[in-house]
Amino acid sequence: MTKSVDVAEIDSLSFEDSYLRLEQVIAKLEGGELSLDESVALFEEGMRLAQHCGQKLDDAELKVSQLLSAVADHEAGQEDLFREG
Repeated sequence: MTKSVDVAEIDSLSFEDSYLRLEQVIAKLEGGELSLDESVALFEEGMRLAQHCGQKLDDAELKVSQLLSAVADHEAGQEDLFREG
C-alpha cells in the first residue's frame, strides 16, 4: 500500500517538497499498478498538493508584487526630492 501524506503534513511542506511529492504521486498514478482505493487516495493527495503549491506560488507572487511596488514608491519619492531640491 502507498503511504499518503496527510493535510497537516502538506501544510508544513515547502513549495519544493510539495512539488517533489506531487511528481511522485503523478508517477505512481501513471504507473497504473495501484488498486482503485489507492488511486483515489493518491488522487486526493495530489489535489491537495497541487492546491498547496498554487497557494505558495500565489503568496510568492503577492510578496514580489508588494516589494516591487515599495521600490517604485521609494524611487518616486527620490525623484520628487531631486525636483524640489
